[in-house]
Amino acid sequence: MMPQQEANDARQEQAGAAYGKYEGEPASAYAYQQFESPYQRPLREEPASKLYTPAPDNKNMLRLMAFGMTLLALIVLAVLCLIIVGGTGGWISFCAACLTIFIVAVVVIDKIK
Repeated sequence: MMPQQEANDARQEQAGAAYGKYEGEPASAYAYQQFESPYQRPLREEPASKLYTPAPDNKNMLRLMAFGMTLLALIVLAVLCLIIVGGTGGWISFCAACLTIFIVAVVVIDKIK
């Protein structure tokens, strides 16, 4: 039993030596004066990495397309309701269609994120 305990003690001493050791910046980092700004300190060398261009943002283009389709639908409905149907029924149906298209367009344009 004693040899096992001695072997375990040696392992505990090895593990305990590194335990609690501070692994932060080296002592040379503290050699800088306190009044120096961080940008005046030399930069650490970091491994080079690839830089990728950001993905293109198509939100505004999609919103513009939704707006254009809304205007096209309004023009088609104006021709259909006011010229072909005509009269009071044409005006009522055109107003109902305008309200519906407006609500749908607002929801679609708002949901584009």
